[in-house]
Amino acid sequence: MVSLLKNHSILYAEDEPQIQANITEYLETYFGKVFVTSDGRDALDLYNQHHPDVLLLDINLPSLSGLEIAKTVRKQDQTVKIVILTAHTEKEKLLAATELKLSKYLIKPIAPKLFKETMQLLAQELRQNPSLFVNLSSNCVWNKKQEVLRIDDTPISLTEKEQRLLKLLIENRGSRVSCEDIMITVWEDVFEKEISKDSIKNQISHLRKKLPDISIDAVYGKGYILK
Repeated sequence: MVSLLKNHSILYAEDEPQIQANITEYLETYFGKVFVTSDGRDALDLYNQHHPDVLLLDINLPSLSGLEIAKTVRKQDQTVKIVILTAHTEKEKLLAATELKLSKYLIKPIAPKLFKETMQLLAQELRQNPSLFVNLSSNCVWNKKQEVLRIDDTPISLTEKEQRLLKLLIENRGSRVSCEDIMITVWEDVFEKEISKDSIKNQISHLRKKLPDISIDAVYGKGYILK
């Protein structure tokens, strides 16, 4: 599950150099891209520029606090995952944080076990985000952002045509996709010749072999449906 984080990015804001260096090293083993800053206003600029999937924010930062950053981001983005770091346990700060839909609130110093549990939580939450993932079965997931298919967290190799076909079926999941639409989408770079229905059947057959637990049903003479 945690391997899914490699498809995601995180913004980490921390103004204590040693803590920043240590946690950054951990984050780079989990996430595909890590943006790091020591300043609150710079953190907000980095968010607006890169739109990372996760924010890991220290509460006490120069320019803007972690809570101020989270509050600003939440006004425009309800899906980004936010984790707040702090060395303090003041009740008023905890109360403010509960209104920001945080994934986690961590007290420094962070125990390695708790840090790993937080990474697992983030991976689980990101997988459940319908704007990022399509769960085709209990162990089969399509990453819409990265356009990667995984079964049991293992990437499945797809040809360009198989990928186009799968995307088309997912976009119309539960509805019939006509053979004509499949021809236009899967063979979008071929204009000079007519695509046979046997060619479509072959592509469906190849895709079915890579999705053994997923039902792609034929509608006789009309098209196919991804159940």
